Amino acid sequence: MGWEMKKIIAAFTLVFISQQLMADAAAEIKYRAGVMEVVGGHMHSMVAILKGRTHMNDLDAHAKAMANIALIVPTIFPEGSGEGKTEALAKIWEQPEEFKKAMDKFVNAANGFANATSSGDMSAVGPAIKELGGSCKGCHDDFKKK
Repeated sequence: MGWEMKKIIAAFTLVFISQQLMADAAAEIKYRAGVMEVVGGHMHSMVAILKGRTHMNDLDAHAKAMANIALIVPTIFPEGSGEGKTEALAKIWEQPEEFKKAMDKFVNAANGFANATSSGDMSAVGPAIKELGGSCKGCHDDFKKK
């Protein structure tokens, strides 16, 4: 095989790989958006329940679902998924230790809220939802485009 043919094959391989990476990033971003919609949906529902004192029997189910989805959230920001139509800041991948701390805080707060709702101790629920909301806000303030 001649030098020209090797260059053509290398060029096609590079184009194929870069297109695959872009497709993978787009798929990751789409999945991430869906997961974050679930997080937001549970958060909005839980706040509505607590503010309106309605559907109180559903609070624990939302809290447990939030704790479960919180385990997924740290995995939806793989390397290479910051390019494209995303609200994620490059800081996520540039400062992975700080982002991990924010994710750990969110997971712990989601678990804490689920534990509070499961206990039935309403005096623990208020502080726990405040901590959970703070973990969401902290991450949005530091790692999400405004």
